[in-house]
Amino acid sequence: MSASSANNPVPTLSALMESANAQWRVYDMGRIIQSISKTDFTAIENGQKPYPFPIQKKARFAMVFWDQEEKGPQAKANPFIWFLQFDLDEIGLLNLQQRDHYISLVIKELGSKMMDSSEQQSTLDNHPYSFTPDQNRQAAFNAKVKVALKQPASMHYEHVQAFFAGQIDADKWQELTVQGIADFSARIDQANNEKDLINHLSELSVQTLCAIGATLEHEQVSLNLTNKLIELQDQALAENDSEQVLNLLRCLVGSPAKPLVLSQLKKLLASAESTDETLFIVIVGRFWSYFEDKEFLYLFFEKAATNTNKQLFGGLFVDLVAIPSVREYMLSLLRDPNRPEAISAAIGTVFGK
Repeated sequence: MSASSANNPVPTLSALMESANAQWRVYDMGRIIQSISKTDFTAIENGQKPYPFPIQKKARFAMVFWDQEEKGPQAKANPFIWFLQFDLDEIGLLNLQQRDHYISLVIKELGSKMMDSSEQQSTLDNHPYSFTPDQNRQAAFNAKVKVALKQPASMHYEHVQAFFAGQIDADKWQELTVQGIADFSARIDQANNEKDLINHLSELSVQTLCAIGATLEHEQVSLNLTNKLIELQDQALAENDSEQVLNLLRCLVGSPAKPLVLSQLKKLLASAESTDETLFIVIVGRFWSYFEDKEFLYLFFEKAATNTNKQLFGGLFVDLVAIPSVREYMLSLLRDPNRPEAISAAIGTVFGK
């Protein structure tokens, strides 16, 4: 647990927010954009639990905060945002020295004026713990935060709504912005958005569906939309359209219909798509919770073991074993004497066993 010192009088980021009289939220930015509760984040900062969603041995998250003394709708209209990344140790605990160093930089640069202006915040831009999300992730994050803080969508949202409602010609898809599509995805459960998307999914260009997949993967989707996505994915499979198969797969990430999605994942691994490295990367990066299913776990890694890229198996294993919620399932694969021969051979190559 961190303790305050003369050089760092504030021991944690959580305490820093409280000392600044800020309202704040934390979102994981490494895998699926999702909130991390204050209780969990405090435990992570105190070294009491591992970071739940590691990516490349780092915790990558956003802190969103605003002055809790400000009242009215404008209080949350323009929150401050820090995109932060810190190293994790071999069991997923936060590197507290890096966290402490960042806090010292904040105190040095901003002091007690954390929420005075965005100009002052910009003095923190050049430090080793910041990162810049890619365009799709940035747009999805902005849209999700707007919904969470009950703020209006961007000016591009209504144009995307009109497009999916059929009020704009389908060949005008290039007029859609990434931010507008992200706002639409974040509000998929509002107005007629879901119904309109279902009605027009089969007509979308590859580029439009790619943008939908890159933003909708951070949101929950209904059973109706899940069924439509699976129907279209089966068609894409039959047509050997790998790009659309993957775009539709990303749309399924937030489905609560886990048995349906699990069945679809197994179908993909049993298909010709299982030779595509990207399929494995998409599954590991977004569908990690499904590795609790032993049949799926073994099918996935047997297919990975027989891929022509002999580095694939090791990379996928290392990525998954770092995730606390599935680590034990991954280790059980190492310990199982009855695992398939292809998996044993791949493990031997990776770990020298």
